[in-house]
Amino acid sequence: MGHDDDPYADAVIYDLEHEGMAVDLNFYADKARRAHGKVLELGCGTGRLTRHLARQGVAVHGIDRAPDMLRRHRELLAAEVPEVAGRVTIEEADYRSWSATGPFGAVLWPFNALHHCSGDDEVLGVLEAARRWIRPDGFLALDCYLPDRSLYDREPQGRCEYRDFQDPRTGETLTSWEQGWWDEPTRTHHVVYTYRFLDGREFRSHLRLRMFEHAELLALLSAAGWRLTRESSDFNGRPMDRSALKWVAVLTPA
Repeated sequence: MGHDDDPYADAVIYDLEHEGMAVDLNFYADKARRAHGKVLELGCGTGRLTRHLARQGVAVHGIDRAPDMLRRHRELLAAEVPEVAGRVTIEEADYRSWSATGPFGAVLWPFNALHHCSGDDEVLGVLEAARRWIRPDGFLALDCYLPDRSLYDREPQGRCEYRDFQDPRTGETLTSWEQGWWDEPTRTHHVVYTYRFLDGREFRSHLRLRMFEHAELLALLSAAGWRLTRESSDFNGRPMDRSALKWVAVLTPA
């Protein structure tokens, strides 16, 4: 179990932290079933979405740069029936610099993975690459957070979101809590999860989420040659407004 603040160094703990997360599954499955050809998933992680798509009959190629996440992905995929597992291929790669083997029927950029881009240039680079990765009739579906000033005003040393887990590998109980702060110069939301075992041992997981305004994202997708065909503030189609804290979008080539 290696950590050093890397949020993706321990895939089992990652899955415990996100256990039950399913709000986005139907949205992406509905879109992926309409794709003409294999779907590319950016930041596939441990396969939460990948396996769901494969169970729906969708062929998926997933890429992720975190070795332990992919190790866990392969482990969980092996537990699926052969027909489902056979629809999935995965690859260790950083989508910000990946050379595709497409074309793909669609590109999915789910679960806030966009925030791993350090700035406009990296978002633009991925959007431009995705245009090259898809078929002419393909599309890009994605979701991300929008800046939440009330969240960033929290006391940085304050603790919130207490939870108790049991590590399935050892049976040990651990308690987790969340702390966070906003770095205005880099427009980065820092989120630190601390995990403490009953004997006092602790480790931390540090997410660094680069945030983008809605208007910035619209300008970037246009510059990359995409047309916005659908947007909402949640996965159920709630219209965008000034209070929106989530962006769910479907793009097609302009």
